[in-house]
Amino acid sequence: MATESSVWYVDFFGSDYLGIYRHIFTAERSEQEVAFAERILALEPKACVLDLCCGQGRHSVPFAQHGYRVTALDLSPAYLDLAQQAARSHNVELETVSADMRRIPFQNHFDAIVNMYSSFGYLESEADDEEVLKSMAKALKPGGRLFLDMLNREWAVANYIQNDWHSDPDGTLYVERRDFDLVTSRMRVRFTIVGTDGSRRDSIGHDIRLYTLTEITRMLSLVGLKVTATFGDFAGEPYAIDTRRMIICARKNG
Repeated sequence: MATESSVWYVDFFGSDYLGIYRHIFTAERSEQEVAFAERILALEPKACVLDLCCGQGRHSVPFAQHGYRVTALDLSPAYLDLAQQAARSHNVELETVSADMRRIPFQNHFDAIVNMYSSFGYLESEADDEEVLKSMAKALKPGGRLFLDMLNREWAVANYIQNDWHSDPDGTLYVERRDFDLVTSRMRVRFTIVGTDGSRRDSIGHDIRLYTLTEITRMLSLVGLKVTATFGDFAGEPYAIDTRRMIICARKNG
């Protein structure tokens, strides 16, 4: 296994990531996503919720605002600091935990786990991803529920565009190159960032294993999690080949 200092998910998740996806990370979008997850999970008042790979807390804080007891877990202490800052600015409390998602330090603790915005499939191997699912299952209470938001592999293949770009309102240009390996089912994305002064630099980008619904259903079943519903977006559209997202809800046995 790669050492922690050499893996992309340690190096990429910083200011580059927040800058590249700033146009997506709006408060309105985060609230819509949290409200949908809350409804689908049928959360009881003051339910104990884990936001796994919470990043800067853009979902953790709205969950806390809705009255849930939220634990925000991420590998990055810097992101957890941002999450705590956001919580304080909105007058809510978060428990923050810095940990590897393969080793969630809880057992039979959470009513629900949410894993948003393609945060599953980051790791170096399918065996590592299986360890994440085992860790999720262990951390859930019997009957607890998982909300897993993933990019739909079928959509990604059908709508594959190798080169793309977008710009910030300040004029910063983000040039994106995607390479999808049909054998390994991994999407590798790299960015070139062009500043307003014409300066250019490359960003490490990300490398994600995209799973089919068949694969992820089997993997969940092996760790005692049964798929109960699937959706194609946060408006509740049924999952299909042509939906951009693959949102999976699963329940722990017991």
